Amino acid sequence: MTLFTTPMARQFVGFDSLFEELNRLADRKEPNYPAYNIAKDDEEHYRIELALAGFGTDDISIQTEKGVLTIEASKGEDSGNYLYQGIAQRGFSKMFRLAEYMKVEDAQFVDGILTVFLKREIPEADKPKQISINGNPKTLIDAA
Repeated sequence: MTLFTTPMARQFVGFDSLFEELNRLADRKEPNYPAYNIAKDDEEHYRIELALAGFGTDDISIQTEKGVLTIEASKGEDSGNYLYQGIAQRGFSKMFRLAEYMKVEDAQFVDGILTVFLKREIPEADKPKQISINGNPKTLIDAA
């Protein structure tokens, strides 16, 4: 059990699993294969680019579940007679935690780069609303 003694952490009640996950993430060593970029195009649009030289569209799988985007790829055995093989074609599984309301719009694979397009779609009910201020005082009406 982790005990948080900082004043800020004591204000968060019921977030034990969140703090445990943050501790796990701090200790986790993430493999750097394959190389990837995360770009923010504007306030609502993001994209993730992965360098996947040697893979084809049939080798790659993309799925989302419970706020996690998972990109996996595997390559069949290559029986080539290489003198040197510097292009990594090993399988991988890369996971990205998506923020709330983040949706995958599209994915494309061009020139060895897989690009996954994401969009933040906030429902109308959760968007901030501007409240107008009325300058006229309200009077209470007797209901009797």
